[in-house]
Amino acid sequence: MFLPELLAGSLTTSPPSISATAQRLRLLSCRLERGPIATSRVSVEVEGPGESQRIVCRQEGSACPGGDLRLAALATLHAITQATGGVLTFELIGVKPVRAFDTTVMMVAVFAQHAGNVTRIVGAAIVEDDQLVATARAALHAANRLASPLLEQLPSIA
Repeated sequence: MFLPELLAGSLTTSPPSISATAQRLRLLSCRLERGPIATSRVSVEVEGPGESQRIVCRQEGSACPGGDLRLAALATLHAITQATGGVLTFELIGVKPVRAFDTTVMMVAVFAQHAGNVTRIVGAAIVEDDQLVATARAALHAANRLASPLLEQLPSIA
């Protein structure tokens, strides 16, 4: 027997606490600038861990579609390293757009290092309009899981 009120009660969730959402980094912008002699510069701006804190990181390299995606991931990971005071560091394994379920998903694979431990992490984000933005979001999705607990301890880290 199907009881709609029982199902509705079991699916009800409470909103996330303010402290839990305040300790995650959020992507504000991701911009690509083409330079002379086939160079690209990608700037990524993230907000966090406090609402008034903004971190801008830039990466520069050769101009090509795969290279631009790699620069976006590197800039995002550098911003996360800055936000954690260098306690959490990253090595980018790769960035790859994947076609799945009639949509493009950006995948970012990373080695994260913290307290002598190395962990392989993967993040994904749906490509809506811009592959660079999706790459930055995928890198954030992967790393925020590890960065959030560290950001809560930020006064003791910094």
